[in-house]
Formats: sequence, C-alpha cells, structure tokens
Amino acid sequence: MLVRTLTARVRPGHIGPLNDMLRRQLPILREQPGLLYVKLARRLEPDGGEEVVLFEEWRDVHALYRWAGNDLSRPRLLPGTDAHIDDLRIAHYEALDLEPSDLDESG
Repeated sequence: MLVRTLTARVRPGHIGPLNDMLRRQLPILREQPGLLYVKLARRLEPDGGEEVVLFEEWRDVHALYRWAGNDLSRPRLLPGTDAHIDDLRIAHYEALDLEPSDLDESG
C-alpha cells in the first residue's frame, strides 16, 4: 500500500475558493480504482492563510500511477487550483501498518 500526501500553503484571501475546488476534486478522486482512503484537512495560520493536506491511500503503485500519471511529483488537481497556492509539496510513503500477507489477501 502507498500513501500520497499533498501539502499546500494557501494564500491569504484564497481559502474559500481553494477549499471549494478541493471539495469538488474529492468525488473524482474517490471514483478512482485502487484508492482506499482520502482525507482533506486544514490548519489555519495566523497570517490569514492556511495549510491544507490531502491524504490519499492507494492499494498499489499501479493504481497510483493510473491516477497521477508518469510524474508522481506533479499534482493532479482541478485547473486553476494552483492560482490559490503559494507552496505545494507532494510526498509518497510505503505503508508499514500491514503485514505483507495482508496485502496478498486483499488482491
């Protein structure tokens, strides 16, 4: 299993539009084969901006590549999303909370 996190710093004054765009993205993401879990969270910052985290859990690397494309360092977001973001980081992790035998059973 793979975990993909997108962490973005949202510009002050852009919180509402960005959150609306990300909420519209969630149903599209949830339809993807191999996606096991997704969570959108935020942390408000003192300067009026916010930090958002999109946490995705994927069954396998093939499912993640089908969604994200060949360059996993690029986000797959709705057009115009980047106009609301100052900084975006993407990270990928191998999930260690399951035994290899558990993965074999889930297919």
